[in-house]
Amino acid sequence: MRKWPAEAVDIEWLRYAVDTSQVDECRRRVYLSYEAFLRDRLAKLNDGRHLLWSRDYSSLDAYLRSVEPMRQRLKSMMGFWQEPQERPPLHIWNRHKIAEGEFFSAYRFSLQVTSGLETYGIELVPECSSLRCGLIVQHGYHGTPELVCGLAASSINTANYGYRAMGLRAVKRGFHVVAVHHPGAYGTTDDECHASLPGFPGYGAAYAKNCLHRMAIMAGGTLIGLDLLATSRAVDLLCSLPGVDPNRIGLYGLSQGGLTALYLPAMDTRINASVCSAYFNNRCVKLIGPGHRGATFLDSPEEDKFFSDVIRCFSDADVASLIAPRAFAVEAGEKDSSVDFEWSAREFELARGHYERLGIARRIEFIAHERGHVSDTARALDFLEENLNE
Repeated sequence: MRKWPAEAVDIEWLRYAVDTSQVDECRRRVYLSYEAFLRDRLAKLNDGRHLLWSRDYSSLDAYLRSVEPMRQRLKSMMGFWQEPQERPPLHIWNRHKIAEGEFFSAYRFSLQVTSGLETYGIELVPECSSLRCGLIVQHGYHGTPELVCGLAASSINTANYGYRAMGLRAVKRGFHVVAVHHPGAYGTTDDECHASLPGFPGYGAAYAKNCLHRMAIMAGGTLIGLDLLATSRAVDLLCSLPGVDPNRIGLYGLSQGGLTALYLPAMDTRINASVCSAYFNNRCVKLIGPGHRGATFLDSPEEDKFFSDVIRCFSDADVASLIAPRAFAVEAGEKDSSVDFEWSAREFELARGHYERLGIARRIEFIAHERGHVSDTARALDFLEENLNE
């Protein structure tokens, strides 16, 4: 292959250099034009979202038929979904006891999500021998199953800690608890990993998830789509256990775990009751603003919260309407800096409207508390017990 020499540059050309301030003004105008165009397009998609929904409230059966096309669209948006009957046989390995107390035993195990993909989890088995409810507890952005279960070394049981030992408190009530891991950064022995991936110092704690999310998009789905499938395999596990009633499966998640507690029951109808803690919001406002308080995801380094059809098709209240007629609760803190309490309450009223029109308002609840980005475990577990034991 012939290599051509570089062209000689006449230094006299420099006398034609333009004023860089004029260049920056051009850049500014173009950027703002793109931003205004996109915000206008998103606002129109958000305003027209209701046209995609044709809910029939005449009966529960009619309602379920009417929302099923949007349930399928949600699964397609998240990607990688497999219906339970299409999945590989449940495969658990390396299960071993890691802790025990007077009312439970704790096990860590590896779990096949799908062919070529694995995660790990924690199982908390209560001492009671009667047929019991199963409960998935889902950790947040930097969390682990050990954190959400209350088995980590940090101050899990202090009143101001976010998870407040959700798993231990649940198993003490007799729930058979499973928590599975959604991947993020690693490489430290801290309970929560706020560092980057090994070998990439200074890239930030979001770098790990962003890498996976970018690859997931190119592979035809989303990272959260894989996470939802992983947690749905925990439903498979609970349904397979002889001591668990497969008709009494619940889900309780905080923060990004609250995302799971909203989206997964809308996709996996085997989940009979769910509590979405510290996540439920006006999704358009939370994604791109302007919000009353707290940063938008557009202003954060977290890329995994953006899905192609989320503003076009699915507000948080819309997703909740796919959970109906099963039980659903929103847990929100007045001092939460990540979720605007007022927007959460307003969005909840839209969700409650669907339940009211179906005559099942008792199955939906707004659990408010005075704290911040934390769980209010007592009432949330009361709600799950009441609805799973109906």
